[in-house]
Amino acid sequence: AAMDLTRLAVDAGQFINRAVQYTGETFGAAEKTELEPDIERLLAKADATKTCTDQIISQTEALLQPNPAARLEDRLYEHLEWRPPPRPRSLEVLGEIMTSAGLELGSNTPYGEFR
Repeated sequence: AAMDLTRLAVDAGQFINRAVQYTGETFGAAEKTELEPDIERLLAKADATKTCTDQIISQTEALLQPNPAARLEDRLYEHLEWRPPPRPRSLEVLGEIMTSAGLELGSNTPYGEFR
């Protein structure tokens, strides 16, 4: 009975290997379908959406929880009555990121809608 089970497993393994080989040959020889460019476009859009979303989240966190060192530096400049060196403000950076996301992802997406 153990020998029969082993033989069955070997036969099943060979069948699966042949099926995989046949599938690979069939799809390898087939022409590209019309669906593939659409899938590639969707994957590219998904990657771009993820990148833009990650940037917006990161900059929103920076806006809501400012860098303590930057706040201390600003206070030091105020106390010394010196002009601080120019650096981008968190709100301006967030606005730029959101604008570029809208332009990259398109006006027909939530990132590109202007109300």
